[in-house]
Amino acid sequence: MKKRPVSFCVFAVLVIFSAFPSLVGADQNSRDLPPVGPYGVAVTPGIYLVNFSLLYISNPNLAANMPAYRTPIPLVFSDCLEKNPQGCSYAAFARFFGDKPFPRSKSCSYPTACQANSKWERLAPGIARRLSQLNEPLGLDRANKIARSLGIDKGMILTDWEYQCMIGTPADRDEDQDTIVTCVNNLTNSNGTTNIPLSSYGLSITQKGDAQSDCAPEAPCLVFNDLFDGPLEKIAIKCGFEQKLDRMVRETSFPQLIENANGCQQFGIKETNGACIVEPVCSSRYD
Repeated sequence: MKKRPVSFCVFAVLVIFSAFPSLVGADQNSRDLPPVGPYGVAVTPGIYLVNFSLLYISNPNLAANMPAYRTPIPLVFSDCLEKNPQGCSYAAFARFFGDKPFPRSKSCSYPTACQANSKWERLAPGIARRLSQLNEPLGLDRANKIARSLGIDKGMILTDWEYQCMIGTPADRDEDQDTIVTCVNNLTNSNGTTNIPLSSYGLSITQKGDAQSDCAPEAPCLVFNDLFDGPLEKIAIKCGFEQKLDRMVRETSFPQLIENANGCQQFGIKETNGACIVEPVCSSRYD
């Protein structure tokens, strides 16, 4: 499999919650807790923050629509994805999404390939503890705080003209611009932006009505990785923001985030037959 760099997309997994009260001891708790489901790789720290950085400099309002919280993919659906990595019918599994998150959970962590330093993990989506937090967008205030923590300043943000030049208009977009726009929409499918929000799961809906990980085979955000190797630079030169893109790469944590994200994405692809989701590592302890 061709090794791809990470960029506008990618993803991961962490925790599920348990409503079960503490019973006799850790072993009993472990038996009574429900199995822990995976996450789409898009909500893991490195990948999430790579995508955030690119969206924020493009337009802070885009980054503000990324998910503020993460939640596990229903196990029955993740099983389907491992057999059908390009996606499974959302309509067939819709009833399994949107269940009320449990207030407590097993003590879980990311697999080693998706772990990040504590600063980055604090900036990534937290665990959804309430139903209202599912697919909740960051909002501009939180997005601005994350951007400052990553070292992104106002001088790196594209002007309205530069952004419009990058994405084109619906009537005249080329294939690369279509890929960018679709990937952005997939990464920001939070409440209020789409009829079927799935951002907290790290999933998105295809034109066929399937739900898939944002780095599933041939997913727009995975295809964007190839654009980041060359075509995006050409677009930046054409639209006059190449220095802003260069500053973001050189003066922020972006290179380290890319390295972390690439390892996590490749792990998610390899371990799930291309589905690009990640299983958490859990103990019998409660969080």
